[in-house]
Amino acid sequence: MEDGPSLIAPETRLRGADLVGRALADQGVTDLFFMMGIGGPRSPAVRSCAEAGIATYYVRHEEGAAMAAHAYSRLTKRPGVCCTPLGPGTTNALTGLTNALLDAAPVVLIAGGPGRGDWGLEAYQEQDQLSMFRPACKKVYRVELARKIPEIIAIALHQANSGRKGPVYVEIAGDVLWEEVDAARLAWPPRNRPPARAAAPDAELDAAVALLRTAERPLLLAGSGVIWADAAEQLNRFVADTGIPLVTTPQSRGVVPEDNGLALVASRNRAQRDADVVLVVGTRANWLNGHLRPPRFGADARFIVANIDPEEIGRGRTPDVGVVADAGVFLDQLGARLTRGGGVTAVARAWIENLISLDIAKEPDRETLSEAMPIAPLRLCEEVRRALPRDAVFIVDGHETLEFARRWIPSLSEGNYLTSGPNGCMGVGVPFALGAAVARQDRPVFVLMGDGAFGWHGMEYDTLIRHNLPMVGIVFNNAGFTARPAAMGTGRELGFQRYDLMVSGFGGHGEFVERPEDIAPAIRRAIESGKPALVNVCVDPDAQASGGLLGALGSDAAAR
Repeated sequence: MEDGPSLIAPETRLRGADLVGRALADQGVTDLFFMMGIGGPRSPAVRSCAEAGIATYYVRHEEGAAMAAHAYSRLTKRPGVCCTPLGPGTTNALTGLTNALLDAAPVVLIAGGPGRGDWGLEAYQEQDQLSMFRPACKKVYRVELARKIPEIIAIALHQANSGRKGPVYVEIAGDVLWEEVDAARLAWPPRNRPPARAAAPDAELDAAVALLRTAERPLLLAGSGVIWADAAEQLNRFVADTGIPLVTTPQSRGVVPEDNGLALVASRNRAQRDADVVLVVGTRANWLNGHLRPPRFGADARFIVANIDPEEIGRGRTPDVGVVADAGVFLDQLGARLTRGGGVTAVARAWIENLISLDIAKEPDRETLSEAMPIAPLRLCEEVRRALPRDAVFIVDGHETLEFARRWIPSLSEGNYLTSGPNGCMGVGVPFALGAAVARQDRPVFVLMGDGAFGWHGMEYDTLIRHNLPMVGIVFNNAGFTARPAAMGTGRELGFQRYDLMVSGFGGHGEFVERPEDIAPAIRRAIESGKPALVNVCVDPDAQASGGLLGALGSDAAAR
């Protein structure tokens, strides 16, 4: 679509609801996740989106809409858009936007709100939604004039996708949706362009090269900023040209395929603890990386931190060199200068070769898999690993599930590994699969999720089935939340429930598996069904992942 709306006769009068679809389509939005629609089920706003050529996906819960838009944004690298009615229909989406904020994902929520004349009168479902969403979003807006809809939607999409990305909330007063305006009075902003890519200054680049040239144990830590910068090619080139080993945050796994020897998995904790110069690109200092502090990283380690967000330079730990720049541009700039200068030292290369050897030596022994019943969790993980195509989108949701899968199932292609991220929010699995199936119809979508995690949004299978979006879900069913040795106590037990019957009842493909030899055939049939499918696998309730999720990803003890 060219900049500006399709030709509208100047005498035409348009309702605010009509402008929503035109404004979104004019800004390049092609997909929308919604529940009830902006302003409620009688509002024509979503109909206007469909009439403008936008594909609309009607979900079963507003939180699912926000989560689907989140996954969609990660896989398309552009804002995911969702909409909700007013009141509880909008506040239901709050957790989804909070999750997107902590994951720095661009999501735009367009919500209905109380009418202008009703505010303060305790009108139907009147709530101060702006105050609720303000701490969960980069920006919040309330539209009180219909003619401002195109402008504010364009601004919201730009804000979500600029700098450190994140969610933006747009509330449209209920009566504004029905307000009529003359087409001649409308101003249509030009389509937003891709964000500008800031380059690093020469002085900071020279300082970074000088520091890396002194390193005896250099290490690169890359985060999801590399994905948002669409810089997989630049990161792979930097690693190949410099030979500096890489560890990633969970959200950026696979940007450098984990069968590349320089992409450390088993020896990542040792590498982080022993590194003397750490190059941090496109990630924040948070609990996932120990805030860049001891004991995760050495007290004497020196840091080079590059981030698009100036507020992240110095958060957690003051760097020796701080650079505000686009991740891809910075990696190309630094890689070229470092290789021209001779690269890393011979001492550093020896340390790197030793790390690679340790990583290979610690590779899991995949040939000694248990035949026990209930099924051993690692047996399920191995069967999933074997079934995954290299380019599959792979989503992991749960507690024990995530920890067992984290080490056993490698990530082999950019953009194929999704978890809830820094928020640790369970229940993202099926909504993320919805967003992924819409965003990447060229890739197979798989979800490995705990039975507890499935309970939050398993009903979104109905959405997948109604919209004929194939995917394969595998339930890591240990009959409850966490493993039985965990200290959860009362409330843990769920039993080996038949989630597969729920999915098949909706018209999807369901399988129930109790024996290890039946896992692979069940997954194969699920793939071949061409439907939204669920393979419900009973695993040992007493099998506890070492350290658990928080221990593996965040605790100081796990770094030792």
